[in-house]
Amino acid sequence: MSIKTSIKEHFTSTFHGHRENISLKNHWDYFFQDNPENPNPTQFQLDNSKNTNSTQFQLDNPLDFRRFSGKDLDECAELFKNVFSGDPWYDEWVSLDQSRNYLKELVANPVFEGFIIRDNSKMVAACLGHRRSWWAGKEFFVDEFFVEKGRQGHGIGSDTMNYLVKTLIEEGYVRITLLTNKKIPAETFYLKNGFYNNEKRTVMVREL
Repeated sequence: MSIKTSIKEHFTSTFHGHRENISLKNHWDYFFQDNPENPNPTQFQLDNSKNTNSTQFQLDNPLDFRRFSGKDLDECAELFKNVFSGDPWYDEWVSLDQSRNYLKELVANPVFEGFIIRDNSKMVAACLGHRRSWWAGKEFFVDEFFVEKGRQGHGIGSDTMNYLVKTLIEEGYVRITLLTNKKIPAETFYLKNGFYNNEKRTVMVREL
């Protein structure tokens, strides 16, 4: 995932993701968000035993959902690097400093909103984005959404999405928007979770 192209547009439906492949950097080049840590993280817990897709990871303790805080940055950067350096993204995150700097920029955005998911204190997923005051109402733009390798496909992503939707509705949001690559598992995941492709919008990029 390169960080050189700024994509500014109103994707008036859909949700997070990772943009079309571009040259050697496959992850999307969105460069626009962040905020300081939330001093009062909210927590939300789901019982994995009720999720038939998560039977492989049933635990004595439920997953712990909470808002992102500054102390989560290093662990989040490591998880991010591990996820997007592999299949199907193959981004060229060659060092932890790279991913940490990228996420630090996201978190510095004054309208940043972030959520992390822990399993027995270990971070297994994260959703990082920012608020946008659109004419139709408050919109949440997902900049990054990722689940630990080996945990993907077992319900954690959907549990995270359910938590995100529930939280945003309670806070008065009217829409979630994101970018993702076509014809990869991420697109299928978002379609399965209620998102759709907006045929009236397109991503335009110019390499420099």
